[in-house]
Amino acid sequence: MDGRRNVSDRQFVGASVKNSALSWFGSRSQIALLAVLATYFLVWPVWRVQFPIEIAWNEGWNAYFADAAVGGGTLYPSPDTLIVNNYPPLSFYALGYAQKLFGDALYVGRILSILATLGIGALIARIVLQLGGGAVAAAVSGLWFVAIMARSFDRFIGMNDPQLAAQFVMIAALSWFLARDQAGKSAEPPILLMVAAGFWKHNIVAVPATTLMWLVWRDGRHAIRPLVVGAGAAILGLAICLAVFGEVFLSNLLTPRVYSFTRALHWLGRLQWVLPALVLWMFWAWCERNTKPARFTALFISISFAAYVVQTSGEAILNNSQFDLVIATAVGLGLAYDGAGRTALGARYAIDAARAVIVLILIGRLAMTLRIESFLVLADPTYRAEFFAHSAVARSEAARVAAIPGPAACYYKVICRMAGKPYVYDDFRAEMLIATGAVPGLNERDLVRMHGLTDAQVDPAVGIESLYRELQVWPRAR
Repeated sequence: MDGRRNVSDRQFVGASVKNSALSWFGSRSQIALLAVLATYFLVWPVWRVQFPIEIAWNEGWNAYFADAAVGGGTLYPSPDTLIVNNYPPLSFYALGYAQKLFGDALYVGRILSILATLGIGALIARIVLQLGGGAVAAAVSGLWFVAIMARSFDRFIGMNDPQLAAQFVMIAALSWFLARDQAGKSAEPPILLMVAAGFWKHNIVAVPATTLMWLVWRDGRHAIRPLVVGAGAAILGLAICLAVFGEVFLSNLLTPRVYSFTRALHWLGRLQWVLPALVLWMFWAWCERNTKPARFTALFISISFAAYVVQTSGEAILNNSQFDLVIATAVGLGLAYDGAGRTALGARYAIDAARAVIVLILIGRLAMTLRIESFLVLADPTYRAEFFAHSAVARSEAARVAAIPGPAACYYKVICRMAGKPYVYDDFRAEMLIATGAVPGLNERDLVRMHGLTDAQVDPAVGIESLYRELQVWPRAR
């Protein structure tokens, strides 16, 4: 009896010491620190929005097709050209008409992606509340999402690309579904919104798949109508696109690309950014495996992970293939934080200490980076001046390209668009033609020459890579 009492006393003392050590790091401090980190990492993508420097290769691509959507151009080109549009049409019309109201589609798209990121963070917090989490847990999940996106997926934050806006619409539909489901209302309206989001960007499959599988899992008979409505709406949307754009719509959307299982395995390494949050969720989900929130998040995360692996097997697939998984993980993380007291860590050290440890782990992973662009924007006027200098180079290069007679092939499409050149060359299209064997024996330069284009070589200072900066913790090898 005395031995058991001594063990219990030691556990109590250990818990007391742990709680005392973490007493300074309560919920307010946790939220404040996550908010500071999210704001800090957003500095870099928000700052660069204003400059005519290309953030990613498809920024100009999206802007060109937004121009075409509302300017009488060709939205889905012929397969015998060197350009392709393998996205559905809604985002181009939305961006094109927004351009008429607010200015250049390049900058409108960039601002939209930042607003969408913040909006997704807010919707994640709402979904955590809808699944039974508390207000602090909701704030932690939403802030972590914004911080991890701005820190690890910064190329997409503040970039002219439809992915994040489509993710926002899709997550809004998921939150709407949960609200209607809790009220005993039908699932069809939010499912129709999910279909609309799919015609904005077609690779966001985890939310509709999770919703439909959740309905089937819970009550197969009552899932029939939502399944039929969702499938019917998707088929109707495709039929409308075929009627408007013709068969060329499908040939663009289904552009051949190379797939490799080895590539998917290699990209598993990119899970490192969300892995700590995933592990924290797994500990909680196992303890709560018989509850609705644990089962729902397990389904959401599993489908998101499977979609990520499948998508990353395709050549030229980028980090946006992981966004469904980041969102699902953020929702699971919020619930794991809320239920920390029901895990082994919470049982040993009490709920407040367990929650503090969770946030410290998240902050530790966020802080593990050598990238210092946000710091330099805040602290170094010389670095800020480089953006203006590189912008001058971009304008100068655009003027030079404009003077080239005839159509030109540009790697930096933002520059060709600034130069007023028509869109005639897509490096992705050329790479896939070569990789799939459609043009045997030819390389990209051969394709440029065959189509009568001038290869417009541009100063790399017009690309954002020229402004990347890292902390040098050891000398570079000479």
